[in-house]
Amino acid sequence: MSESTVPPSRWIRRAAIAFQVIVATIAVLVISGSLYLLAWLAFDPLTAEAWTTGLQPTLFQGDIDPDLQTFSDAAYGSVFGVAHNSGDSLQATLEALIYGADVIEVDVVEIDGTLYSAHSSPLPFVGQEWFRGPRLDTIWTAAFGAEAVSLDLKESSPAFVRLVGEFLATRAPYRQLIVTGRDSWVLADLRQQAPNAVYLLSVPDRKFLDRELRDSTATREIIDGVTIRESALDDETIAWLGEQGLLVFAWTVNDLERVNELIGLGVDGITTDNLAILTLLGGQERGERELYQSPPPGGDGAE
Repeated sequence: MSESTVPPSRWIRRAAIAFQVIVATIAVLVISGSLYLLAWLAFDPLTAEAWTTGLQPTLFQGDIDPDLQTFSDAAYGSVFGVAHNSGDSLQATLEALIYGADVIEVDVVEIDGTLYSAHSSPLPFVGQEWFRGPRLDTIWTAAFGAEAVSLDLKESSPAFVRLVGEFLATRAPYRQLIVTGRDSWVLADLRQQAPNAVYLLSVPDRKFLDRELRDSTATREIIDGVTIRESALDDETIAWLGEQGLLVFAWTVNDLERVNELIGLGVDGITTDNLAILTLLGGQERGERELYQSPPPGGDGAE
């Protein structure tokens, strides 16, 4: 019997069998992929944590050798102590405040139109139903006792920037606010919406510093300072930043000897995981120190 004379019923049966094979193949692939994903997450808890709650802060209680405290309490207290990624967890936020943190650092991402505190953006299929990290407004409330709150922007899409701008515009100015990010255009956009905040360019290394700051007068006019990896700082770099009228926050510093070096060089803030260092730096009463904005081109800056 030729193909042209095959009865319609047989064609239907063939199509049904082919469809069943396709469905079964897809089901096997989905089940296999799901089992592989579950096994991967079981043996890689950090990935599972990042997908469902965001990587958790790594605050710890270190030891401070009194013999290494080379500055006076007033000198240590003049530098802002920033609790590294503390705002990514409600528990870490409260713990950092108990130990005297001046600044709660909050990593900010967007999920389904809502701002959350998380070190990195979750995968697209992880929505509000699966993600278990705290909302930004929850951490904002929990950090009421902080000298300042620092929002570290982890995204730069127009929708994300709009949400952050709306958030800043609706917050009462009862504390100092720092906004940090690696995209100068994002900082410039948000400055139009929240002009009283202090804007810091996040600098991972010297190459980025040279490209984005030393070679760009426009960027220097947008920002009030930098938050920079401590290994990229030396006396010449800090001196140059000071000449530009820019604040300098160093991250992440967990040993007192390096803290002493940076204070001696004149940094304004130090980001740390070490609760003992936060206590050492948190020696001033709230409101005794103020972050300043860099002078606008041709004008005088805020005190």
